Amino acid sequence: MQKGILMHQDHDTFVQAVKDRKKIILTYFSGVQKLDLTILCIPVRYSPPVSQGGSEWYCFWDPEADVGERVLRLESSRIRYIELSDEPFDLADYAISEAN
Repeated sequence: MQKGILMHQDHDTFVQAVKDRKKIILTYFSGVQKLDLTILCIPVRYSPPVSQGGSEWYCFWDPEADVGERVLRLESSRIRYIELSDEPFDLADYAISEAN
């Protein structure tokens, strides 16, 4: 962790899920629907702030979402909880084939 950066309270759970290749149960605030939503998804990436006072971001893959809406990029302030599930994931199962 970089000095001075306050990460989300469940950051360690996110990192553990990536390391163990486990899906997570994510509860976040949906600005569109104006309520908290909970989904089972795949942790993808953490992006620390790029400048002093900037925001940190977490990226997730929602395999149940409609095509084009599967990548979920959330500012940490919108994330309520990240819980580790027992369900494994394999990135190869979600690879997009470029062959037609």
